Amino acid sequence: MELGSHVWLRSPHSQWGWVPAIISRKETEVCPKTSRALIRLWLRNESIDYSDGGSDRKFSNGGRSSPLLDMTVIEPFETSVEVDPEQIKLADHPDVKIRNRSGERRAKGATNAITGLLEEEDEDVTGSAASVPGGVDDLISLTHLHEPAILHALRVRYANDVIYTATGPILIAVNPFKDLNQYGKDMVDRYRQAGEAGVDSSSKLSPHVYKTADGAYRAMMRGVEEKAMGGKSRKNIDAPADQSILVSGESGAGKTVTTKFVLSYLAVLSESRAQYGQQMKSPSPSAKALNRRGGKNVNGSPNMTIEQQVLQSNPILESFGNARTIRNDNSSRFGKYIDISFQGSGQLAGAVIETYLLEKVRLVSPGATERNYHIFYELLASATPEERKRNFLGEKTAADFRLLSQTGTFDRRDGVSDSEMHSNLVRAMGGMGFKADDVNDLMRFVSAVLFCGEISFERGGTEDSCKFVRDDAVAAASKLLGVDVDALESAMTSRYVQAGNERIHKPLDAAQASKAIESLIKATYGAAFDHVVRHINGSIHCTSLSPAAHIGVLDIFGFESFDSNNFEQLCINYTNEALQQQFNRFVFKLEQEEYRKEGIQWEFITFPDNKDVLDLIDKRHTGMFDLLDEQCIMPRSTDEKLCRYFYDRFKSNVRFTATPAQQVDNRFSIEHYAGPVEYSTNGWLEKNRDHLPTALVKMLHSSTFSLMASIVPLIRSEERVSGRGAIATKSVGKQFCGQLQKLRQRIDQTVPHYIRCLKPNDGLVRDRFEPRNIVEQLRHGGVLEAVRVSRAGFPTRYAHDVFVNRYYILGGGTESGQRKQKYELKPLVEKIALEVWSADQNLVRALEAAEDATPKGWRGASSTDLSPAAARLRGAVNKVSAVNRFRGKGPGINISRFPQIKEGGPATISKRSTSKRTSLLASKRDLLDESAAAWRTSVHEGIGRPTNKGEFDGLDFNSRCALAGMQVGKTKVFLRRGGFYRIESKRSGR
Repeated sequence: MELGSHVWLRSPHSQWGWVPAIISRKETEVCPKTSRALIRLWLRNESIDYSDGGSDRKFSNGGRSSPLLDMTVIEPFETSVEVDPEQIKLADHPDVKIRNRSGERRAKGATNAITGLLEEEDEDVTGSAASVPGGVDDLISLTHLHEPAILHALRVRYANDVIYTATGPILIAVNPFKDLNQYGKDMVDRYRQAGEAGVDSSSKLSPHVYKTADGAYRAMMRGVEEKAMGGKSRKNIDAPADQSILVSGESGAGKTVTTKFVLSYLAVLSESRAQYGQQMKSPSPSAKALNRRGGKNVNGSPNMTIEQQVLQSNPILESFGNARTIRNDNSSRFGKYIDISFQGSGQLAGAVIETYLLEKVRLVSPGATERNYHIFYELLASATPEERKRNFLGEKTAADFRLLSQTGTFDRRDGVSDSEMHSNLVRAMGGMGFKADDVNDLMRFVSAVLFCGEISFERGGTEDSCKFVRDDAVAAASKLLGVDVDALESAMTSRYVQAGNERIHKPLDAAQASKAIESLIKATYGAAFDHVVRHINGSIHCTSLSPAAHIGVLDIFGFESFDSNNFEQLCINYTNEALQQQFNRFVFKLEQEEYRKEGIQWEFITFPDNKDVLDLIDKRHTGMFDLLDEQCIMPRSTDEKLCRYFYDRFKSNVRFTATPAQQVDNRFSIEHYAGPVEYSTNGWLEKNRDHLPTALVKMLHSSTFSLMASIVPLIRSEERVSGRGAIATKSVGKQFCGQLQKLRQRIDQTVPHYIRCLKPNDGLVRDRFEPRNIVEQLRHGGVLEAVRVSRAGFPTRYAHDVFVNRYYILGGGTESGQRKQKYELKPLVEKIALEVWSADQNLVRALEAAEDATPKGWRGASSTDLSPAAARLRGAVNKVSAVNRFRGKGPGINISRFPQIKEGGPATISKRSTSKRTSLLASKRDLLDESAAAWRTSVHEGIGRPTNKGEFDGLDFNSRCALAGMQVGKTKVFLRRGGFYRIESKRSGR
């Protein structure tokens, strides 16, 4: 952060949160309270013109400035920011960030003055920075990678309808809320053909969901081919053939649509392989089985291929598992992992779908302005007169049912027709092997759920009992469920309690009976959903073939933090926390691989680990889930007692906090990787048990409705019903932990590919980019954390030619002449390393001189006995131990004293000269520690740091580079934070 540096300044007056500025002044001062040196930066406004006729005109709407790119108009300003010297050293201040910019130079490898991104000399080169919106396709290529840099690049691309951007291993997908015509056959063929041509060809294409899917498929095929050859040609024998594509994001970000694109593209690749195989030779019996879904091992339509069937599972799952929410009109209210298996030829062999955490509470209490599950509205919008008569629907609409009318929301904002979607559903179910009777049975069940929601109660013979209000709803519910109305009433209005060897009949009041109805609705619908998934798996899972490899596609709920967060949010955030840990490790592994390829040191780098958060939630015996299970089996336990139990057990855990105000309302906070989230324990015990009373289960077993025989065994019951197969399973928390552990093990056995979907605004409207929303989602999606991990060791990286272009002046060059040819990399780096080492040596001597000049007794004196100047100087002197660490040797060498220090002691020191000197020492001394760390990781133990030029010249090239905080790789120059600061300071000084 030198004079004239172009920066981003955080500003509450900008809708973007940041404004472009330039450092106009830089002053050193001392804090009067702490006597600590500070630096005050003065910044003034700087305008950015997106239609200045530069290279940006190629992607700025034909030279016209886009409203999405315009910065909020604010008055010219000049303001100051107080900066700690350490922040100056690291170029890391929370409110001031360096912009990616390299002045006015436009040579190859220079950066664009507006976007701050790399440009090519030939502006017509496809994929060059000059022709790419935002100047770069991969944000990792940015020299300075931080929040405003990412935000700026994303909004430039979004303004030009470029919604896909890579960030290292992550594909960022920003929902455009409009049709961009980027998914047609031409686009599919473009990425497919590039993938078939090889890695080099594919790498030239811009980021896209098809590119990610293609990359996973090609990696799988390479693994399959290498396995077939016994690993003889494999460079990395441990590289698995199995792949996974992990799609995440908050509701409305586009996860469901993105997953559809992934599946459709994989289906195209599979069909392409099948056509190629048919051209080469006659299809084998197994290949015929893949393309003719009519054998006895499958249940699908004989005229539908396996690829088509996998795609047809989407409308079925969406109808039964998706709903309109505040944030999205087609929000998946469950997570799913689709395990797609492939033959050695690359053809799709089958698939299996596993689902997670269906949101059953939505059935009885959807949120304000939201809808229940799509299937209810689709049935009512498209039921034929015969269906209406058969299911007692008559002329009823959604407004006539309590489960659908309580929010007052009946339509979809995206304009999708419920009637049309129901037609798609029926057609898809036919393709998946559902018989007409199966479809009718499911529609009958959906109607039964609606009428169960209409059942009302009135007071019974005693004050604490109740009975049905015998109306048409009760009659319809009992007939649709296939049970006797009296049996239904008895099961709903009473229960049996086991007391020792005696069973006690206990009547329920109206409120308790209403809860029983809700339990019945949630339990049966959840079981019916599982039944539908099982049927789908039976159709798309081909047991006659042995797959050669798999690609798993995970469509999972994103991190959630609302005004009120409950048990569901804890499970969702626990999932994201676990996946974030895997993600961090994967990104760190990629960093290590890059360092290895570049031939540079990396052992000193560590990555953030969130194991302590996971232990807080799931550790055996002491984690939240286990403590919750413990309370669930305790007599007379309540949600309040559970929360008090948490307070006592986690009071010393740094990730768990509960203020006095929170404790009043049974709330607490957990510090997640994405930030703190406050939870309430209301309803946790009931949600964790999530079982249906035995009486209701027995009643369902007596049903004459054939579908009940299929779904009752899937219901979580209070106790096992002898001989009937009902399951008294683990608690919801324990069951989910087991599912997640299994999922993590699956992902660990694959090579993951990440897609983070972002929602640009809460209004779900086109052409609106709200940066604050985006930043929050980047944090919740782990993107900012991934950036931190990837830049943990060497935050700044330059291609060789870019480094020469930027720092040629440190080699004695001028603007004139062909500097790219005149200044080679190695001599330039050697000269820079020597200059940095020489500057460090001068600092060492300054610190040693200060130590040697310390008057007797000064160190032990009280701060109140010293003048402010003396106290500041002593603070610098006390840091002289850094000299010894810096050199790796013993005590410092005595050299001549500072002339300003007199024998009279600290009282006679010049206030002004001392202030300047101590400020300088304070702003520089910590650089020695980092340089020493870099030195220790680059040389053998026992070799001391050079103390004179002869010793410096005697070191090898890599060791001299390490002294300057640099590592020169095969294609890039890597700079540590301190190294970048040193070199950048020298460049600014020239």
